[in-house]
Amino acid sequence: MSPPPAALEKRGRSCDQSFDMKKTIDTGLNVPDSKRALTGAMDAYKARFAEYDPRFNWVSDTRGEFGFTAKGIEIGGNMEIRDNEVDVEMAVPFLFRIFQGRAMDVIREQIDLWVGKVKRGEV
Repeated sequence: MSPPPAALEKRGRSCDQSFDMKKTIDTGLNVPDSKRALTGAMDAYKARFAEYDPRFNWVSDTRGEFGFTAKGIEIGGNMEIRDNEVDVEMAVPFLFRIFQGRAMDVIREQIDLWVGKVKRGEV
């Protein structure tokens, strides 16, 4: 996994030990539709979890970087879209290891919600 963007590293404390977590999410969408779904999902995530200072930006046509701050510690990762799938990678500090599943579940919930909206033509 790529390290979090430099801007994210400077915002919060870091932990000496972290591990990478990766999940592939099936979308059934082509790249442009997946990008629309991810953009909507991340915008909704930012609004829903504003207290964690969530950030997301596209760094290429198929790759986005995200980050948020929890208890003063910065957590970051990236998403890579391809036809039918999205790979989500996140560097999780050791102290937050017990919350890793919940963090990925929330991201997946938002992606699934917005993939459904794109498939129904709502977005």
